[in-house]
Amino acid sequence: MRLSIEHLGFDYQGTGETRKIFDGASAYFSTGKLYALMGPSGSGKTTFFRLLTRELEPTSGKVLIEDQDLASTPVRKLRSSVMGRIFQQYLLVPFLNPVENLLLAREIAVGHVGKGDVERAGKLLTRVGLEGNAKRPVECLSGGEQQRVAIARALMGDARILLADEPTGALDRDNTVQIAQLLARLAHDEDMLVIAGTHDETFASYADTVVRIHDYDLVME
Repeated sequence: MRLSIEHLGFDYQGTGETRKIFDGASAYFSTGKLYALMGPSGSGKTTFFRLLTRELEPTSGKVLIEDQDLASTPVRKLRSSVMGRIFQQYLLVPFLNPVENLLLAREIAVGHVGKGDVERAGKLLTRVGLEGNAKRPVECLSGGEQQRVAIARALMGDARILLADEPTGALDRDNTVQIAQLLARLAHDEDMLVIAGTHDETFASYADTVVRIHDYDLVME
């Protein structure tokens, strides 16, 4: 699978001002790799992810998976089964346990939960190293464990692309390394495409490719 960004442009319309975020940006991402998307706060990392998931529409250019323009992909399908999102603040329901959080996300995405979803949730939590904490409320888990729950939640819809927006921004160095290693394993061992927005050089050291936002463009190193 290949994700292509072609001549992407986006202008942010603020109160009384227009701010250019991207202007003719192009880049290519392939499965089996972890990419670190880097840039200072306000450079456009979150905007980039919102463009990929069609929370925002580009001013110009397009985004393609293989040869299909994402503009033609139904938004619900895109967010439920094509791309999974991981956030800095986890966005979990604190009084629910990990399995319940995963099932709630599944119900919101497709409108129902089946027996197979319960089994899948358990397998995903094992996959991210949380088999012993599946029944504890997530508010009782550490930050690193909560982020693992969030990663498992992003995988509930069989997404092959994971978008992680500052996934270790609220974590200490040890947990940063563990989450970076987990995302790298998902990319390498399960042939996923993982793009993580970060300003953390420690995290970036685990990436196969660093992509920097510079002069309204995406520069691959």
